[in-house]
Amino acid sequence: MIKKILFALILGTISLFANKPLTVDDLVEIALTNSPDINISRSNFQAARQRTKYAEGDYLPRLDAIAGAGLHGNKLQDKSFDNSNALLGKLSASQLIYDFGKTGGNIDSFSEEANASYSVMHQIISDKIFEVKQRYYDLLRAKSLIRVNEENVRLNEKQLYRSKRYFKAGIRTKIDITDADVRLIQAQLDLQNAKYDLKLSQVALEKTIGIAPYGGNYDIYEKKPQLPYLYDKLPSINESMSDMENYAFAHRHELKRYRHLINSARSRITSVKGDYYPSLYLEGDYTLQNVDDKMAQYIPEQQWQATVNLKWNLFSGFQTDSATQEARINAAKASSEFINTKLAIKQETDNAYILVFKNKDAVKLSENLVKAAEAKFEQSQKRYEHGLSDYIELQEARQSYINAQTGLVISYYEYFIALAQLDRAIGR
Repeated sequence: MIKKILFALILGTISLFANKPLTVDDLVEIALTNSPDINISRSNFQAARQRTKYAEGDYLPRLDAIAGAGLHGNKLQDKSFDNSNALLGKLSASQLIYDFGKTGGNIDSFSEEANASYSVMHQIISDKIFEVKQRYYDLLRAKSLIRVNEENVRLNEKQLYRSKRYFKAGIRTKIDITDADVRLIQAQLDLQNAKYDLKLSQVALEKTIGIAPYGGNYDIYEKKPQLPYLYDKLPSINESMSDMENYAFAHRHELKRYRHLINSARSRITSVKGDYYPSLYLEGDYTLQNVDDKMAQYIPEQQWQATVNLKWNLFSGFQTDSATQEARINAAKASSEFINTKLAIKQETDNAYILVFKNKDAVKLSENLVKAAEAKFEQSQKRYEHGLSDYIELQEARQSYINAQTGLVISYYEYFIALAQLDRAIGR
């Protein structure tokens, strides 16, 4: 009995832990494991590393074995053909000694391409982290907007109830009831749309992380914002824009990628220029043959040779010239792309930096707007109750209050998205 109770407690604990609300860090970890685009970039990097290893094989000895069996025929002058069975075994070895940087340049080129592929993989990871954060804050914003719309529905329900009481008391006309009913239906429609927006945000999040956690039965960790007091709780940025730019130039993976591509292009120049010069090889062969006795006097049973060979292509139809010029053009192109990317990163960093402060100021002003709109709404309610204003003024004040809350929620989460965008822009 005790074992059954312990087993049930363990299962309950595991289930509770498995369905705990997911933080943004949890979602990032899931995305890094399950996103197909990250897996694709990882495969591209691994393939690039194998190309480097393949090129390194040109520095190692080459060993080939040949085995054959068949017939052997031999005819001397004024004699008939002598035919016999033959068995042949041949072992050949070759070792590159020197080729004026052709192989070394090729290896360096592939190695730098692999490093560039590694930078691409990390940039995709950086982009994925930003996208996960963006989807996460989109979902939290959708949840907060649902609460705002739920409050709007409650306010309109109260107003409809109040209008009916005033009408029965003969204080207000029936059109107030009709208008309150219309506005309540509109508020209910807005609430329904907000709930569907939450579902759409959830679908977008699951697509971004590459999976529906816990089979779709999951919740997102949320620290509910206490409207309207949000501004003082916002995280701040102390670095200057120029500091951010310098950090981006040192850490953005696109720039690292182009640095590797420039080095790869320069190594490619060295490699193709090696075709202008000879290559020096050490080569050796050993052959073992087994033939009939009558052919043994003509065919050696064993033979070997060891030579140092110089291979030099004296003319290749200007292919070496063309390949060299193409490599130089690609090196110049990579340098230009590096400069262009650096300018784009500077602009992206500056835009993200400015956007952070724009949204922070928007939160401050939106917070003040909510406070002012709430005060106006309360005053309008009192004026309406005492017959000092009409129903239209009251509803406009209520709608302004709800719109101000909506704007504050949007600005609040846009600020956190802007922070995530700045982190991505500088490569942090």
